[in-house]
Amino acid sequence: MNEGPEQSGLFPYTDEKEMDHIMIKQAINQKLTVGTITLLLFLLSGPWFHGFLLESEQMAAVLVISIGFILFLIKQRLQGSAELYLLAAFFVLYAISLTYGDDHHEALTGLLRAVMLIPLLLFVQSAEQQVMNRIWTVWTWVVGFSVPIAIISNRFVDGRLAGYIDYANSYAVVLLVGLIMAIAMSVVQPSFIPWMQIPIFLCAAGIYMTQSRTVLVLMLTVVPVLWFILRRDMAVLWLHSCISNVLGIGAAAAYSWTPLLCIPAAILFGLVLRFPLNRITISSRSIKLVLVCAIPVLAVVLIWMGPGMAERWSTFTSRTGEGATRLVYYRDAWSLVLDSPIWGCGAGAWSNLQYAYRSSDYFTAYVHSGPLQVMMEVGIIGFMLLAAACIWPIVRGLLAARSLESTEAKLYVIRALAGGVLLLHSLVDFSLSFPYILGLFFILVAVPATSQRADSATTSKHRHLIFKSTAILVAAGTFVLSTMLLVSDRLQQSAAQAYSEARKADAVQLLDRSADYAIWPDRIYDRKARMYLLEYDATHDRRYLEVAQQDNDRALAIYPNHIGYEKLRSDIYWRLGNKDKAVQLLSELVDQNHFMDQWHEDLKQKQAQMK
Repeated sequence: MNEGPEQSGLFPYTDEKEMDHIMIKQAINQKLTVGTITLLLFLLSGPWFHGFLLESEQMAAVLVISIGFILFLIKQRLQGSAELYLLAAFFVLYAISLTYGDDHHEALTGLLRAVMLIPLLLFVQSAEQQVMNRIWTVWTWVVGFSVPIAIISNRFVDGRLAGYIDYANSYAVVLLVGLIMAIAMSVVQPSFIPWMQIPIFLCAAGIYMTQSRTVLVLMLTVVPVLWFILRRDMAVLWLHSCISNVLGIGAAAAYSWTPLLCIPAAILFGLVLRFPLNRITISSRSIKLVLVCAIPVLAVVLIWMGPGMAERWSTFTSRTGEGATRLVYYRDAWSLVLDSPIWGCGAGAWSNLQYAYRSSDYFTAYVHSGPLQVMMEVGIIGFMLLAAACIWPIVRGLLAARSLESTEAKLYVIRALAGGVLLLHSLVDFSLSFPYILGLFFILVAVPATSQRADSATTSKHRHLIFKSTAILVAAGTFVLSTMLLVSDRLQQSAAQAYSEARKADAVQLLDRSADYAIWPDRIYDRKARMYLLEYDATHDRRYLEVAQQDNDRALAIYPNHIGYEKLRSDIYWRLGNKDKAVQLLSELVDQNHFMDQWHEDLKQKQAQMK
């Protein structure tokens, strides 16, 4: 008579195959809704399109989600939840920031990024758990195989694997979530356990090749946490996953020396994949302790094998290292937060205001801290709303897990672990500034409606009609705005292409058309002004200078405090012969914005010419 899992510490791979087959068949036969199809498109496309960080890709994602949301609202009855109301309040706050933020364009894109979260949350809450499990299974394979595809495509930045997200740290945290969810899907579908080791192996290798120190530390932290989740009846699953993890790191470390060295690790992984680990009994407390201690130690040893990773760790604590640099970012960003602590300065404020607050010579588009980024944009109130919206679904999922059967409870806990990993990583990086990763977080931690507790919020027919009508109007407005911004951005890209091909008249026409769709087209006017200024410098035709001045005035009318636009105005004044005004404006800019060395040299040269 075979021992049960509680007696032997095994997780049976074969005893439940028939039940798994029935579950898979039911999931496949389950009718996909508009919401689940939209979720699938969002999850599968994000890793290949820069995490939707670029404006055109972000607007395309928002456009698709808004269409799916409108169709979803027509057929589905909405269920309220605390996190939904918190996200709605966060969206309203971003809408208010349009009135006080200087960078209206960035505030608008931030608004659309915030409103995108509400449909994603509702899609997950209305989805069947079995369908979501199938979506997660497909997603883990796609994320895993993105690693060899990225290697073959040479998607490296400064020697670090960045994938198609084009930022190594964010790609690494997505891979870590993929690794964790591969284990979660192994819990749900026992017959898939051997095959799910493949994405685990690939994700571990990819994480190492990104050379992300924070994600590597998080990965080593996740290992013992998973042990405590799986130790009672799924110890072999944990062991198998750890072996795949270590072999993946070993293969990547070998690849960092020479690609041929990773072949033995891959062969060893194939042998382990075929080895029937389900026949192993892990019952001795000493063996368990050795495994829990030895596997992380072995992983650390492998991490130090690669020359690139060892070099990154060796420079972390230096005064000029990345750690010290980020502390400077945080200190300067906190100074900005203290100047407007309640409401913030609006989305995009950091890009322009950092020059006045920075204490050393640097530029960074993002402050590398999610909480600081949010507080700079929408203040402490916005941060508290978003933090509550992030933490509450994790808490509710963990509470719901207490009343569920063992397998489903483990799934909820592991999903909460994956969400916690994203939150922890966002403390020291700007990963949640990627719309894809922010959306991924809420998809991970959302509690499906079929699993929510009976005391979930309900609404009357009258209130439900008002709520749904408002949601449809917001979705329609989102569709219109995202379409306009997408068209505007695509026209700007076409204009850049035309200008590079010396089709300057076409470039100007394309920029004019782009401005018609941009809502706040200050950047387009600035681009035109700089084009005309270059033409003036080449031809000395004063008509170009006059048109450049007109476009510069238009840009400053929309964004009066943009130092780049003001510097361009100073340059135009100088060429127009108004040298006193040009020098006065440039002197004010140099005094207000620190460490602008090139501007300081420009000022000294112009002052010398006036003497």
